[in-house]
Amino acid sequence: MFLRRLALALCVLALGTPALAQTTGRITGRVLDAVQGQPLPGVTVSVVGTPTVVYTDIDGRYALTLPLGKQQIKVTMPSFDDRTVDVDVAADVVRTVDVTLALAGFSEEITVTGQTVDAETSSLAAQLLERRRSNAITDNLGGQEMKANADSNAASALARVTGLSVVGDQYVFVRGLGERYSNTTLNGSILPSTEPEKKVVSLDMFPAGLLDSVTVVKSYTPDRSAEFAGGLVEIVPTRLPSRQLANVSYGFGGNSQAWGQDVIDFDSGGSDWLGLADGDLALPGDFPSRRVTRGGLFTPELGVSQLELKHFAEELPNAWTPLAESGGPYQALSGTYGNRWGKFGLSLGFNQSYKHDYQDEAQNYYRTDSSGQLTEFSTYDYRVGAATGSSSALANVGYAFSPSHRLTLQTFTSNKVRREARTFEGFNSDASRNLRNARLLRLEEGLRSVQFGGDHYVPGASNSRVEWRLSYAKSTRDEPDMRETLYEEISGEYQLADESQSGLHMFNALDEDAWDFTLNWSAAFAGIHGLPMQVKFGPAVSRRQRDFSSRRFRLVPIDVVRFDLTPGPEALYSPANIGTHFELREETRATDFYSAEQRVGAGYGMVDLSLTSRARLIAGVRVENFRQTVDTQDLFAVDLGDDPELIRGEIRSTDVFPSVNFVQDLGGNQNFRVGFSQTVNRPEFRELSPFEFTDIVGGRATVGNPDLERSLIRNVDARWEWFPGATEVVAASVFFKAFDKPIERFVEPTAQLRTSYTNAKSARNVGIELEARKQVAEHFMVGGNYTFVDSSITLESFQTNVLTSLERPLAGTSKHLFNSVFEVFNDRASARLLVNYQGERIADVGSLGLPDIYEDGRATVDLVVSARLHQRFNVRFTAENLGNRPVRFSQGGLTQREFTLGRVIQFQFGFIGF
Repeated sequence: MFLRRLALALCVLALGTPALAQTTGRITGRVLDAVQGQPLPGVTVSVVGTPTVVYTDIDGRYALTLPLGKQQIKVTMPSFDDRTVDVDVAADVVRTVDVTLALAGFSEEITVTGQTVDAETSSLAAQLLERRRSNAITDNLGGQEMKANADSNAASALARVTGLSVVGDQYVFVRGLGERYSNTTLNGSILPSTEPEKKVVSLDMFPAGLLDSVTVVKSYTPDRSAEFAGGLVEIVPTRLPSRQLANVSYGFGGNSQAWGQDVIDFDSGGSDWLGLADGDLALPGDFPSRRVTRGGLFTPELGVSQLELKHFAEELPNAWTPLAESGGPYQALSGTYGNRWGKFGLSLGFNQSYKHDYQDEAQNYYRTDSSGQLTEFSTYDYRVGAATGSSSALANVGYAFSPSHRLTLQTFTSNKVRREARTFEGFNSDASRNLRNARLLRLEEGLRSVQFGGDHYVPGASNSRVEWRLSYAKSTRDEPDMRETLYEEISGEYQLADESQSGLHMFNALDEDAWDFTLNWSAAFAGIHGLPMQVKFGPAVSRRQRDFSSRRFRLVPIDVVRFDLTPGPEALYSPANIGTHFELREETRATDFYSAEQRVGAGYGMVDLSLTSRARLIAGVRVENFRQTVDTQDLFAVDLGDDPELIRGEIRSTDVFPSVNFVQDLGGNQNFRVGFSQTVNRPEFRELSPFEFTDIVGGRATVGNPDLERSLIRNVDARWEWFPGATEVVAASVFFKAFDKPIERFVEPTAQLRTSYTNAKSARNVGIELEARKQVAEHFMVGGNYTFVDSSITLESFQTNVLTSLERPLAGTSKHLFNSVFEVFNDRASARLLVNYQGERIADVGSLGLPDIYEDGRATVDLVVSARLHQRFNVRFTAENLGNRPVRFSQGGLTQREFTLGRVIQFQFGFIGF
């Protein structure tokens, strides 16, 4: 019914828009400073021989509707040399004409770009132009390229970028460095994380359809946060348009391992498909805020009665076993709308998707025998069924008081719900018997961002530009009522085990708020030999605050000596057995609560200096005062009349971060760039907190380390780049990074191996990047990039009592990364084949004589076929992961984990309204 209504609406819109013979065409573009590449507002753009005059806005943009044929555009601005440009106005295309102006008396070749493509900033040509004019080494990816690659979100899109790999479909590794060494901003503002154990934001929460572009900055400049190592990922949502735009699309498909196949699932609520939290599994409201425990005979006031315990237990869902289901399809609906009415601009967008996935997985755990050989310790066969719903929306508004002054309000929201049913079965050497486990999990994530800012241009004050931004963002992560049961085989029968993860109800909640304010002031002067010079400085302050809590309840066996423990959990935990054979107890740990705060006060100054007409020096320094505290305590200790013990992890530092970038224009659309800088990597909240969570029996718990220190990084980068055409690029880069006291995961020598964090002695990372994209024939384009990374980390000698080796590659680093794209196209259709390869990398660091666990190298192949059926209709077919090669983890040459992800086939239908 929904599809029929959508198709009918699209037909009405299409038929209700009659085609008219065109007598005019559209010219759009930007006017930029010839050296710094800064947009110039208030520039007069006139059509020679006509009274038509327009003025550029704060972004340097202009738009003209002109009669078809040859026309001349004259661009004038006080203190700058005039420019006149010849343009050819066509009926069926929007031509982009970007013009650079040089300060009067400074001779600089004009740069004009004319393209028969969409003139929006998300186009490939516009992004390559931004990259060419940047004052740092960057890689730019526009929204149009993401659509051409059929990338669903920012995570999958970034896997195509030179030197980047994506782990777990969420986290980006830049130049082989783990997610902790990458930082992510939205419209330039910091983002709180939804991950309790990760440093960065999950990038799959940013739908590609709502993005204008993503820029990966690889050489540091002081006007950005010094939390910079591998690179900075700058996400830019859909911008305010220069004209009316509207589109809607619907996608349908599925995963070969889930759609129509036998999977496992469970019922957790009615709004999962929307990605919205509904509170169905939240801890019941009448549960006390103090520890739930039975009061003693002489101290009943310290607990609750047996009757109350029974009531609380019966309020919790008695559903523990995954259900056999038939897997569902993938579905996605998205749309955007934007317009500009004089001084007011508006951009709206939404995206909603729902998908099912399933995988069978084998996991093996090893130990060393007396001869040092690996022997099998525990083996498990897993089944994991998951359904993921997400919904995102954005609303951006702007008001330009004049071409030189504008205020903007930008909002973004993203929600995701993952419903996961998991079972495993296998032999555990610790228990010396077979185990059978089931877990039901509902993960709810949310991200909200509001940003208010202004852009002001004052040409009379040395072409001063003032940009300011005030933002607030909030992230939430809830795992309401994760349920788990464990059975052990005794005398040929599986019986309920009395273990800490059996009969478990667990409630996790994370809330994080982030505020930041940034002000940038820049001005242009005449510098050396009268050549242009730009000075830029400003303050920045930010604050992040997080609260994390976890409550664990377990149905503990009582009086079960002659009680049959072989039935399923729903029968065992029935109301008739609660209070007689099972009792609810709270087993929340003293470290299951923590609060954290991070404050950063910063100031910077930098100069962009023209040394010659073709050479630029960008140099400056940033000072950051940093304070971070993480307080962990047992909040229930107050119930017993005790003062809760406070465990504080704290870092305070004031550091200076210098940066130098040099750009040499080699002529012929070529640049040579080199950069030097010092940056920092700091522990994340979770890494300082001693909160512990054990994922699976036989697996590893993770616990923080309150004594972690920050790590300083020295960076050297160089790149040669050539732009032979508007959509073509050839580039080669080298980089070197030296780390002092890098933060690494390691395994503690506890009775059950436990993962934690430590400062190693030092590390280094060196590599090369090669990139090319070329239209080799009229209807054929080929592109590719390759990255080689050689990394090494050196540990302190005292760490050898735990970790197996004193020197090894950095965890998570792939030595080889490769992407390629082959496209055949004409005016109405295209077919694009994409190949991605990520080399082997360390997934877990070995300890106690055990070798490191490696994720083996793997290649994926995707196919995208697009066709324009009508001026307003298009269709796209996507086939992802065509080879479906196994994801394999190995340890000492033996398989530790192995599974496949399945092939994904999708059809997408799109409608363009204007």
